[in-house]
Amino acid sequence: MATVRIVTAMTIDGFLPDAGLPLVRWLMTDAKGFRHWHDTGTYTLGPDHPVLDLVCDKDSTDKSCTYTAEVSDLDGMGLMARLFLYNIIDELVIHILPEIAGTGHRVFQSGLPSGWILRKSTRFKNGICRNIYRRKAR
Repeated sequence: MATVRIVTAMTIDGFLPDAGLPLVRWLMTDAKGFRHWHDTGTYTLGPDHPVLDLVCDKDSTDKSCTYTAEVSDLDGMGLMARLFLYNIIDELVIHILPEIAGTGHRVFQSGLPSGWILRKSTRFKNGICRNIYRRKAR
């Protein structure tokens, strides 16, 4: 069975960060940012990817296969909401930026209650913390 991974960024207070922030540009371009996850994944899921097809494909695909969905804008948040709805997310990679937005779009405003286990946490010199969570066994 394949893995479905969400890669996202949020401010300390849980909001989607402004795309113009220098730290967001670093995440989008640096080899340790989002590029790393796209390079190590098998497939990248676009915002319009048919989730029902993914539900079928996930079960019939080899466990070495990883589907990666980037959540960096409202379109990505829509895809993530659909993936949560079908309960098929296995891994969350959350980059926490040392910023407080105060307002905006909450990254997990549409997530369903679920349990996660922290597998790894990394702090970068620019202050971004990357936390990798795996879904608790069902």
